[in-house]
Amino acid sequence: MASSIFHRGEKYIQRESGESAMASRNAAMISDKITGSSAMFLQEQQVIYAASVDAEGGLWASVLSGSKGFISLSDHQHLTINLSLILSDRSDIFWTNITEKSGIGLLCIDMVSRRRLRINGRISRNGDLLVIRICQVYSVCPKYIQRRDLFYDRVNPTNNAGDLKDWLSRTDTIFVASADDQGNADMSNRGGNIGFIQLKDERTLRIPDYPGNSMFNTLGNFYVNPPAGILLLDFTNGETIQLSGRAIVHVNEEAGIETGGTERFWDFSIDQVLRGNSLTLFTSRFIDFSPYNP
Repeated sequence: MASSIFHRGEKYIQRESGESAMASRNAAMISDKITGSSAMFLQEQQVIYAASVDAEGGLWASVLSGSKGFISLSDHQHLTINLSLILSDRSDIFWTNITEKSGIGLLCIDMVSRRRLRINGRISRNGDLLVIRICQVYSVCPKYIQRRDLFYDRVNPTNNAGDLKDWLSRTDTIFVASADDQGNADMSNRGGNIGFIQLKDERTLRIPDYPGNSMFNTLGNFYVNPPAGILLLDFTNGETIQLSGRAIVHVNEEAGIETGGTERFWDFSIDQVLRGNSLTLFTSRFIDFSPYNP
């Protein structure tokens, strides 16, 4: 697929990072259809991560869960979410946002196999079904995923104990919402060893950008459209902190943190904070850290 599939923000970060040629080669993995093993993988998921845009253009990252079959394919270019099978918190801001803006990004991730599927599209409602028309879909490399066995088990939340500094001190995985300047939302994840995110001050996070697939979808979105969202998830009890704010990308600069040799990072300024209990019907068993973590 031609490199023209990338917007100007993605092309800029690719060029500044010296990875335009690799990005062009990797663009071949992007499609507008879900087929084969990817279709089977999608329909096995009980937990997915979603990016949505609020009425003011703010970005939010959410976690959604449901009974088996809550997400399925109606054809190769359309997937559905069955609202009657949703198990996660229906007061999550995601449900309000999708009535305001149609752009949505989804991330399906199996943390045991480290398999990921990234889906971007447009959402509409048909009775008890959310219908998502797929614009882009592709598998993502398995780097920086800490293996966890996520399973159904009702747990008791602890009312979001701890401040942001405490959460970050035990965080090895975050989920990131971004969008381009046309409102096309995207969902991704970032991972590393515990403490890989730096709290610069009470309202600013610094996040390293490790070597990846060279396409820079997330950083490219930040370059043309700074609003961003971050989801922090306690995998043991399903508690969440959702942050909405703005991201500034830094390329070829001294970060003051480990970047895996890329000299790339981004600073996230927090505008809004929401605390919730979206995944309290699931818990997890930690297995091991990614061997790719710097």
